[in-house]
Amino acid sequence: MIASNTLPICSSQTLLLVAGGDEAAFRQMFDIYADRIYGVAYTYTKSPQLSEEIVQDVFVKIWLKRDTLPAIRNMADYIFIIARNRIINELRRLRVEKDYLRQLLSEEPDGFRSPESEYVLKESRGLIANAINSLPPQQKVVYQLNQLHGLKLGDVALQLGLSRNTVRNHLSRALQSIREYLHEHSDEQTILFVIIFFSLH
Repeated sequence: MIASNTLPICSSQTLLLVAGGDEAAFRQMFDIYADRIYGVAYTYTKSPQLSEEIVQDVFVKIWLKRDTLPAIRNMADYIFIIARNRIINELRRLRVEKDYLRQLLSEEPDGFRSPESEYVLKESRGLIANAINSLPPQQKVVYQLNQLHGLKLGDVALQLGLSRNTVRNHLSRALQSIREYLHEHSDEQTILFVIIFFSLH
């Protein structure tokens, strides 16, 4: 799990500014810690979408409790605890959903799945493909390189001549667009399958 002593230091002045509601200082704090939290979250979840959500959740919690920041002696430890707990909770949720998916599909070879499970699987794969094809060209390329070809965000950025943040933004928007597409075109059971699919890949 993430080690607090590997995180960079956020100055006490920045903490005071954030506590006072200074959004520029909060953005500075985000820039200091976000990539490290994302990297650790991705190591455990293997999901850019979930890793991005974990980063956002950590900083939403910090912002909502910003008035307590001046009393914090070690910001790295504070963020370490929030991020660790959030990741652990997510892994527990994924384990429950993964068990449900295994039960749904019976973990049998394709030829032995029930017609209902086979239908859900086929529909889910088709919807995912359609959702990807509906993406704007840049988002589609970033998504395919990262999700389908397994390239890290830095490698995608280098290959496309873009900044890492731009690639992250494209990927985040692509995932959001895919989720919205699936919710618009799926029934409840298929949506559940797709959510678990993205959580485990």
